[in-house]
Amino acid sequence: MRATLRLVLAAAVTTACGRARDIAPAAVRDSLTVGREVVLAPRPIILNGAGAYVLQVWPLVVAKGRQLDEARRIVEHLQADLAPVPGFVSAALLGSGDGSSLVLLAVWQDDGAADRGMAPLAGWLRVPADTAGLRGRIGSITPAVAVRRIVGAPPMLGNSSMLQFTRYTMKPGHSFGALAALADSNLAMRVLQDTAAQGGVIVASPDSGALYMLMQARTATALDPLLFDPQRLPFWAPFATREEQLMAVVALVHHR
Repeated sequence: MRATLRLVLAAAVTTACGRARDIAPAAVRDSLTVGREVVLAPRPIILNGAGAYVLQVWPLVVAKGRQLDEARRIVEHLQADLAPVPGFVSAALLGSGDGSSLVLLAVWQDDGAADRGMAPLAGWLRVPADTAGLRGRIGSITPAVAVRRIVGAPPMLGNSSMLQFTRYTMKPGHSFGALAALADSNLAMRVLQDTAAQGGVIVASPDSGALYMLMQARTATALDPLLFDPQRLPFWAPFATREEQLMAVVALVHHR
């Protein structure tokens, strides 16, 4: 398991770096032939805003040199402890090219299932489950998010997917509505101007604490860096802090 994950993570991250409450899983499984055995490849997760599913975003900071070990540990928990849980649908683990972070996107059938799975999942991810701890760690009192805006083709999280992941964390006392409107227009302009971008989605936490953007590459090339005038403050500066990284899908896990 460790060797396999090491190869997957290394290949995904090397490719990404070297070349620069609503969600529905895909209905079709792709098949791969390994020797004489036909193996069902993990179904991609499509961020299309359809269906009655609940999406959670868990941003995770990892210590230097520990990304691979943490990814392996989390995947083991997902396979052994989360996949059999009633109400769990699927999850995608993303890894950053610089080795500093992971992001888990978890999909649940409904609010009840998400609430029941919250404490154990937070424990496996080593994230505080209380509201104060969550706000300090992820900028929101809940990891649950709702799709706000889709531009272009909805992002698809498959085994070979690479995404530009951006998190805006609100500064106290500032306007979430203004930030969200600016983020919407920024996503539209980035997809329009970057020929490598297939499409993107904006998702927001219900308490207006955090806003996330996921933009997917059309080909195996790095997306362009954020477009803004260096002579001016970026649009988010008055409202929020921002982190942005190119990330690759490390693992996909579905309910069994």
